[in-house]
Amino acid sequence: MKRMKRGMSGKPGKGRERIGAPVRRIFAPMGWLRVLSKRLVSGLWPMRPARAALAGVLALSGATAGAGEEHPLLFGWAGYDAKELYPDYVKKYGELFRFTAWGDEEEAVTKVKSGFKADVMMPCNYKLSKWQATGRIADIDVSRLANWPKVMDSLKGLEGVMRDGKVVWIPTSWGNTSVVYRTDLAPEYQDNETWNILWDPKYKGRVATFDALIDAVVVSGLMAGNPDMFDYTDPAHLATAREKMRELVGQVRFFSNDPTTLEQAIASGEVVAATAWNESVVRLKKQGLPVKFMRPKEGMMTWVCGLSVMEGTEHTDKVYEMIDAMLSKESRAWEINHFGYGAATREGFDAVDEETLRKLNLSRDPEAFLDAGIFQRPIKNEKGLQNMFDEVKAGL
Repeated sequence: MKRMKRGMSGKPGKGRERIGAPVRRIFAPMGWLRVLSKRLVSGLWPMRPARAALAGVLALSGATAGAGEEHPLLFGWAGYDAKELYPDYVKKYGELFRFTAWGDEEEAVTKVKSGFKADVMMPCNYKLSKWQATGRIADIDVSRLANWPKVMDSLKGLEGVMRDGKVVWIPTSWGNTSVVYRTDLAPEYQDNETWNILWDPKYKGRVATFDALIDAVVVSGLMAGNPDMFDYTDPAHLATAREKMRELVGQVRFFSNDPTTLEQAIASGEVVAATAWNESVVRLKKQGLPVKFMRPKEGMMTWVCGLSVMEGTEHTDKVYEMIDAMLSKESRAWEINHFGYGAATREGFDAVDEETLRKLNLSRDPEAFLDAGIFQRPIKNEKGLQNMFDEVKAGL
């Protein structure tokens, strides 16, 4: 669902941000939008790129899909109105619920604060504190969810799942942020996978990263040796991250929030390594390119997205049916196969063949895979980190 993915992305770097074709066409005729939407739900362009392009287009257009007022409204990431994600709901009612896409979570939280009414939202774990601060997130009675016991314990224990002893967020899927690199151009990293490739002087001008706090800037904190890569309340930790970020700015060819731009640069060899999400690696491999998605020795980052219920819903029964449908084995397996993301249930993995998991760089043992990574969390002193990022990109 990371969909841009999640959160404060950072302003485009001066002279560096390269906008991909989908973004440039953001005000194109709706005919183009329909074609792009079909590509998304068919699996040709999975969820996270939609954050950078289609999600924003849908949000600007105010696109809403689904049935009438007798059904609940899901407010979330573009592409998550695919009927295959809610098989039991569609089987029972013969149609899908209503759906409205957002551009990113900052925009979505602001909209909810301003009074926008939905029934279900799709927050990701690193933004849960902001969603809860709206005061509009309801408790969830998990006894009404037949599939809740199937959610992996490691995800049930994440910060933000519970509030005052009550569940308020249901994890559904997860993905990773790491480095995709050309094994033919940087072969020495095959046996030494590390985030340090982005700082390697040998590849100055041939690396790229997301223009985002949660997917790029915090890595500077990690590689600077800060005790918590998501906490910048201590000025000393912000200062060490600044120095590491300044080094990175001197290394990168460009910053971009458009995965397609990053993928094209990797494919052409213009860039040797770049930060990426799971599905970028899948698409690059389909082109026959010698690429690998790193499992850095420092840890790859993991984000988790899920569902929350808005206070005052008038569709309580159908809301629970919607959530349970998304947790079903069929739904979770479909998302793995078509979006390339991990399922919150082991059952979803069990329904996917070994070869597909291998191609997607996912493990048959998802809990061990998750334990080896770094779960993204809300950034402490996010504003300070954003200001630092803007200043460093501006050469200050």
